[in-house]
Amino acid sequence: QLSEDVEQVSENSTDGREGEMEVHEDASSVILPDGELGTTTPSLRFSKTCLKNVFSVILLFMYLLLMAVAVFLVYQTISDFREKLKHPVMSVTYKEVSLYDAPGIAFYPGKARLLSCKHHYYDHIPPLINPGQPGDIECTTQRINYTDPFTNQTMKYALVVQGPRDVKKKELVFLQFHLNETDQDFSAIDYLLFSSFREFVN
Repeated sequence: QLSEDVEQVSENSTDGREGEMEVHEDASSVILPDGELGTTTPSLRFSKTCLKNVFSVILLFMYLLLMAVAVFLVYQTISDFREKLKHPVMSVTYKEVSLYDAPGIAFYPGKARLLSCKHHYYDHIPPLINPGQPGDIECTTQRINYTDPFTNQTMKYALVVQGPRDVKKKELVFLQFHLNETDQDFSAIDYLLFSSFREFVN
C-alpha cells in the first residue's frame, strides 16, 4: 500500500509540474508575443532613418548656400580690388597761399566780340559805364587761330584770357561780349579752363 501511495504522489507531482510548465509557457507567450515585436521595431527604425535623411539634406542645402554666398563675396572683393588698382587714389594735401598761378580761360566766341575785360574783387564790382559799347581791356589776352576739324577745316579763333590770382580777396575777371544777332533769343559762349595760363602760353 505504501508503494502504491508513493507512486500516486509521484504521478500527481509530475502532472502538477507539467501543468505549471504549460502555464509558464502560456504566460510567456502572452507577455512577449513574437508578432507584436515584429511589427513595432521596423516602423521605429524607418522613422529614425527618415528623420536622419531629411536632416542631412537640410544640412547639405545650407552648406551649399553658405558656399555660394562665400564665393560671391570673394569674387566681389577681388573685383573691387582690381578696380581700385586700375584707378589708384592719390593723397591730396592742401596748403594755404595768398597768390597762386593764374589759370587760363579759353573762350570760343564765334561771331561775338569782346568789348571789355577787367579784374574786380568779389566784394566790389562797379557797374558798367557804357553797356554795349567798347571799353577798356585790362586783362592779359591772346588770340589764337585754329582749324576746326568738325566744320570742313574752316578757320576759327579762340580768345585765351589770364584768370584771377588773388585768393584771399576773391579776385574775379569780368568780361563783356557783344553779339549782333537777332535771330536767336539766347546765345552762349563755349569756354575751356586751363590750370596755368603761363604754361599754356609757353
